[in-house]
Amino acid sequence: MTRLKEIIKSQSFRRTLLTGALFIVGFLVFAFVSVEAWEFTNSTWFCANVCHVVHPEEPTAYQDSYHARVKCVECHMGRKSTLETIALKSTHAKHLFTTPLGLYERPTRAETQRPASESCELCHWPPAFHGDRVQEIKTFQPDEENTETRTYVILKTGGGERAKGLGVGIHWHIENPVEYIATDDLKQDIRWIRATLPDGRQVEYNDVTNPLSAADIAKAEKRTMDCMDCHNRVGHPFYSPDQLVDQVLAEGQLNPNLPYAKKEMMTLLTASYPDQDAAKAAVASMEARYKADYPEVAATYAADIQQAVKLANDLIYQLIFANPGTTWESFPDNGQHQEFPGCFRCHDGKHLSSNGESIRLQCNICHSIPETVSGDARPPQMPVATLQEPASHLETNFIADHRFQASDECTPCHGEVQFGSDNSSFCANSACHGRAWPSVELDAAFPHPITLEGKHATTLCHNCHEGVKKPEYVCANCHEPPSSSHFGQNCVDCHTPAGWKESAAAFTAKAPQIPHPLEGRDDCLLCHDPDGDLVAAPANHKGFTVQLCASCHKPRP
Repeated sequence: MTRLKEIIKSQSFRRTLLTGALFIVGFLVFAFVSVEAWEFTNSTWFCANVCHVVHPEEPTAYQDSYHARVKCVECHMGRKSTLETIALKSTHAKHLFTTPLGLYERPTRAETQRPASESCELCHWPPAFHGDRVQEIKTFQPDEENTETRTYVILKTGGGERAKGLGVGIHWHIENPVEYIATDDLKQDIRWIRATLPDGRQVEYNDVTNPLSAADIAKAEKRTMDCMDCHNRVGHPFYSPDQLVDQVLAEGQLNPNLPYAKKEMMTLLTASYPDQDAAKAAVASMEARYKADYPEVAATYAADIQQAVKLANDLIYQLIFANPGTTWESFPDNGQHQEFPGCFRCHDGKHLSSNGESIRLQCNICHSIPETVSGDARPPQMPVATLQEPASHLETNFIADHRFQASDECTPCHGEVQFGSDNSSFCANSACHGRAWPSVELDAAFPHPITLEGKHATTLCHNCHEGVKKPEYVCANCHEPPSSSHFGQNCVDCHTPAGWKESAAAFTAKAPQIPHPLEGRDDCLLCHDPDGDLVAAPANHKGFTVQLCASCHKPRP
């Protein structure tokens, strides 16, 4: 005991004790600083203002997203253990040099996006079933009244466990493995797909307009589809000018009663600018244009026009970015299929299996048939349950085929078949028709025997097909031949799809063989009327009958 007291009183012990205490305090301070530094470098502020100040629009878009409360690292590195995250972050060490020196690509891309199983699915659990969701979409026309149109659609979110039969709808792609080969970094050009169906069969689809060879498929990198293949902009959404203007009009930020509000905003936001400063400088021109073009409107709606200018100043930064040449179009949104191919990267009618079946393109796989109303019309009555469809509607090529299958047999379910895009009937749906879908190729599985140009481009398919997929290609199937005698039996010798009069003019240019000049009047329409019949012989043909024309006027061989 005495010896112990002597040791405790000794200076060496006290020095050792002090050293130990200082070491522990130092370690605790170091640990505290390290943890705080680690947390700081994982913070959204650090990512936005230190790492990604090179692309300031990304953090701004992030604040407007559904994931504004989710830290950047939770998506870009996943929710992993600290040691795993440290290892992942060490791979970003190159940015310590490239960022200060400006040696980074523009626009910035996420090089190390973690798979959905390490990020999205830790919050959004795939086996959970997701119910359908009704969505109202308000759009406005660029006319004086900013005419409002409301489109209603039921999104079939689907999901659930395949074993329970719930692998349906949009999330069918997650319940059933889908592999694909993309030939570009942004995964916009998908050339090959392999789907594993619920019964275990595997079906491969190749882009018949630009197919990959067996050797190309064997050596190419194959990615298994997950959440981010469609929801690639959920963290940083960049909307089109049309979407942004419709949004501020629908929310009342821009007065929909301001005449030409949509038109003027679109004129400003869709113009081409060399850089962001030039775009900002152009914003002030809106007020001047109103005063010059619509002086009465400018006087009546002065406050609303000033509000429009303020909104445009905010919106322009979401469309034209700090890096010259970078805009919202630099960031494809795969969750839709209007401004970008999105769903149509695969569901485009031109990815065919070995037996000629396409990937299903039916609109109602992922959502109900959109229904559109205008003005004060009541929302449409829409079925809340999926109805049993005829077997023909389930065929893989149905969307391509339904163009000529339409007949009176459709009326019990869809009403009278009246084609168009004025929303007057089921078949005149402006959400489907009357618009261009450039990413879709409906004739890839069934190439048309003639070029659909001229009058053939405007006629309705079922007028010629009459419910037959491949009718005999004979002009007389659709065109009634003239009752009078005619030149030859082969229509295409004289006529083209451009139209009757246009064909006549083109044929005249070939100078038909005749035994004597026609005094400069060699127009086919001199003897033929627009309906295709022969007319009475001209005055200088006295004594000739219409039946004798062919004895002198012969088509060039």
